[in-house]
Amino acid sequence: MAGVLDGITVLDLTRNIAGPYCTQILGDLGAEVIKVERPGIGDDIREWKPPTWAGYSATFLAFNRNKKSLAVDLDRPEGQEIVGRLAGRADVLVESFRRGSLARRGLGYEQLGAANPRLVYCSITGFGNRGPHRDRPGYDPVIQAYSGIMSITGDPDGPPVRAGTSLVDMGAGMWCALAVVGALFARERTGSGARIESSLLEVGVAWVCYQLAGYLGTGKVPGRLGSRAAMIAPYETFATMDEDLFLAAPNDQIFVHLCRVLEMPRLLQDPRFATNADRVTHREELHAILEERLKAETAMRWETLFLEQQIPCSRIRTLDQVVADPQVAALDLLMAPEHPGIPDLRLVDLPVEVDGRRASRRDPPPEVGQHTDEILARLGYGQEAIRDLRRAGVIA
Repeated sequence: MAGVLDGITVLDLTRNIAGPYCTQILGDLGAEVIKVERPGIGDDIREWKPPTWAGYSATFLAFNRNKKSLAVDLDRPEGQEIVGRLAGRADVLVESFRRGSLARRGLGYEQLGAANPRLVYCSITGFGNRGPHRDRPGYDPVIQAYSGIMSITGDPDGPPVRAGTSLVDMGAGMWCALAVVGALFARERTGSGARIESSLLEVGVAWVCYQLAGYLGTGKVPGRLGSRAAMIAPYETFATMDEDLFLAAPNDQIFVHLCRVLEMPRLLQDPRFATNADRVTHREELHAILEERLKAETAMRWETLFLEQQIPCSRIRTLDQVVADPQVAALDLLMAPEHPGIPDLRLVDLPVEVDGRRASRRDPPPEVGQHTDEILARLGYGQEAIRDLRRAGVIA
């Protein structure tokens, strides 16, 4: 089945997570993605290990399927010429180099956009393209700290903590993929490409949008609430007889159902808990009352009873349980691309379906430079020229 981006060529000049996640999304949707890597070294993320899978970085595997790898030295004029020729034929270029670094190599937006006016050129930086910190290096946890995410993550009496996944990096990849698809759609009307710019900082601030709205409206700086939400109660983790259980009652009707399942009708007559605002004000008292009751049964028992009444809840599950989950299996969330070195490789698929299918491509993450000869031949380089470039160390 052809993907929605079938026929689109993406030139990937990114490393680590944010950019590679963006281009993987585009590849999953059917685009041909050419990943430019340093000869012999490749993307930094190839060495982010452990954990490994058959010697490969598990993190690299997670963000680099459906791509072809071209190993070329961008510090050499011959390498810059190769990438420039590719950009002249590409529909999209995504890059995450330091600001101005590609322009000094003749591969900036102004140079490549002038040569290919239909090119959609997307840049991802740490702190943005202007301002006093535009040249400051940025990584996901650094931005979680800078943007305030860490200030609202963790237990109230504990230290600030980063989210357990790279939500800023992956968020940047998602936002940029959305912008790229939008620019390609607009190009159908205008015939012109576009310049797209985003940064980890912009995404980090976007992820705290409702906390910022609360601060701007009240002047009160939000703090850490553990698993709780500032504006809803109960909406948090509770201890049971054995496991922890996350329980949510985001409206009065669900709170009524909750009290009935718990066989605690008196709570419905208690003025401290009459409305959500009241429950938020008296959150601590409510938590203690509910947890005392919840400790009388197992988490599995409560989960069964609550879900019978459509009360949102879940036991706190570990990743081995997620992998074995029947709902995850029913949604086909794990794909199995054929990898020559990992016969049992499984990766998380694109989290959206188009015409009943997730990723339209099933290519495994490439080896460094695996497709170099194929790509150069398409650009018109003969076998002798390719051998000369390899002997000179321009390609690998």
